Amino acid sequence: MNLSSKNKKLLLVLNPVAGKGKGKAMLYETVERFTKYGYRVTVLPTESGKKTEMTIIKEAKNYDLAVAVGGDGTLNNTVSGIIKSGADLPLGYIPLGSTNDFAASLGLPKDLETACEKIAKGKPKAIDIGLFGDKYFVYIACTGMFSEASYTTPQPMKNAFGYSAYLWQGLISLKDTKKMRFEIEADGEKIEGDYLFCAVSNTIRAGGLVWLPKNEISFDDGLFELTLIKAPEKLKDGTALVNDLLVNNIDSGNFVRKKVKSAKILTEHKSGWALDGENGGERDEATIEIVSKAIRFIY
Repeated sequence: MNLSSKNKKLLLVLNPVAGKGKGKAMLYETVERFTKYGYRVTVLPTESGKKTEMTIIKEAKNYDLAVAVGGDGTLNNTVSGIIKSGADLPLGYIPLGSTNDFAASLGLPKDLETACEKIAKGKPKAIDIGLFGDKYFVYIACTGMFSEASYTTPQPMKNAFGYSAYLWQGLISLKDTKKMRFEIEADGEKIEGDYLFCAVSNTIRAGGLVWLPKNEISFDDGLFELTLIKAPEKLKDGTALVNDLLVNNIDSGNFVRKKVKSAKILTEHKSGWALDGENGGERDEATIEIVSKAIRFIY
């Protein structure tokens, strides 16, 4: 479809309660701005479960552009729906959630006017997407310490304190976190040991506390970052780990980092996983693959 023609069709996937209800409040202005850029806008309010994703799967082929407005969960549903639809539909994103790790990594504008203009005039770039079993994730799959904080933190706390809410919830979980035996095969290399946290990500911030160097993150190289936090053996080791986390000293011996195309992760018992901040379920075996340049994203 020709994006330079008039009356282009835009699917606006909007979470009305995201950003303390800002999604609903900014709906008219968002539609008005994209209309001025020549789009006929159809609004799809998000629903619980898989309803939003299923609607996108059915309808994606009928549109020239999709725009997700909301938090990481809204983005995940939109991306999953587009990929599963088989449509070559470019995607824009206006972040409204509490933390928006992926938006921060891409440097997306927070101002609505700038965001709409960039999406309407920008050129899509193909980016990599993760596949966790049969579920897609945009920027992170993680388990262990802090992974549950993203979906167990109460929504009022997220709205009031944003990123600090995740940090606080993560610190609360730290005292109850137990080490777990991991067996990982990543691109033919085997990694075994006791760890508190494991993530496969494509973002500068992983799991609430770990910040990865921005110059090491590429969104189209077919690789994600495997990050492991070692379980301390002694009390002094635990103190050192807390200090490393507070100052983000990820080059210390408490961390393992590696770029991967795929990973098979086994744990000694079932562990809860988070996918883009949403509950990914519990399992003791996870297979993760990177789908190279799976979707065209405007950033």
